[in-house]
Amino acid sequence: MKRIAFVVAAPATAEIFLRGHIAALGERYQVDLIANLHQHYPLSVSANKIIHAPIHRSINVWLDFMALLALIRIFSKNRYDAVHSVTPKAGLLTMIAAWVTRVPVRNHTFTGQVWVTRAGLPRNLLRSLDKLVYSISTHSLVDSHSQRDFLLTEKVIQRKKSSVLANGSISGVNVDRFKPDSGMRKIIRDKYGVSDNDLVFLFLGRINPDKGVPELISAFRRVSKVYTEAKLLIVGEDESGMFDDGSIEDSFMGKLIRVGCTSEPEAYFNAADVFCLPSHREGFGSVLIEAAACGVASIASNIYGISDALVDNRTGLLHSVKCEEDLIAKMIVLVSNPRLRKQLANAAMLRARGEFSSSVLEQELVAFYEKVFLDGEFTSFYR
Repeated sequence: MKRIAFVVAAPATAEIFLRGHIAALGERYQVDLIANLHQHYPLSVSANKIIHAPIHRSINVWLDFMALLALIRIFSKNRYDAVHSVTPKAGLLTMIAAWVTRVPVRNHTFTGQVWVTRAGLPRNLLRSLDKLVYSISTHSLVDSHSQRDFLLTEKVIQRKKSSVLANGSISGVNVDRFKPDSGMRKIIRDKYGVSDNDLVFLFLGRINPDKGVPELISAFRRVSKVYTEAKLLIVGEDESGMFDDGSIEDSFMGKLIRVGCTSEPEAYFNAADVFCLPSHREGFGSVLIEAAACGVASIASNIYGISDALVDNRTGLLHSVKCEEDLIAKMIVLVSNPRLRKQLANAAMLRARGEFSSSVLEQELVAFYEKVFLDGEFTSFYR
């Protein structure tokens, strides 16, 4: 039986995005998961083996070198037929270690580029590392068609040995989990003192400047002064520390509700009326199709990746990236026009459930590996 290893830095990446893929591939192959288990994230992934490797997301030359040695030892011992990395740091270390140990199939999934928002030497250096990852992989998957077009334009990848599965995203959306649920809506809104008449804007994800959270907070401050029924719910890990002292919440007098990490994002999507993702960079924007599957319209920045997940004026509204004025304008449109909000939400739900079901992505990845192991060709996957 063929052996595949998926490699990620954070266990949460596997739990959120790879659980279905590993289960589907596990019916045909032995599939191991390699991750930094010291993060103590509870895992329900049905892997053959779960192996620790000290891969850290932040750059540290010594720690990264030690992680590389650990991966080389793991690959040498287990003799995998294929390794598959997800996220930038894991991709770089995994592809180097797999190339050194001569793993025959070396696949990486591009999920967005850190260097897009950088300039000068940092941008060029990080871009060159992505080029290296591609050059020593045997194939690269990209989680959106617009991101692949961008990478082709930037000459990071080539059409040969790069592709997108189905309509994009890493794993699609679990439509049995992410669906409209009035019970969940009531529980969350009651918990945080939100009335039926309040209109809730939601941000859910990692909280940092690249996600556009500062401009969302600033935009909401102005919107909430005009529309007193508006509230902003921000859910996720505060990587930036902007909420550490509580001063932001205090300044909103109860209109801004702050929640930490959650294992039930579907509950918060259901509690919301509009989802907001004013991100500066995204590979795809999976939260947009999760919100859509729950019957929630979205406002998001008009950048590659997001433009695959949201169709402007059909399933949501796109605003100019980093433009607070345009973000405010789109928020006002959806506060003041409930009919449009409902129309967008219904269309978003139908599209998410019809075009981005997780079962479709899982079937495509299984077919991808069947093709790889059968004859090593990728022709049927070219887009």
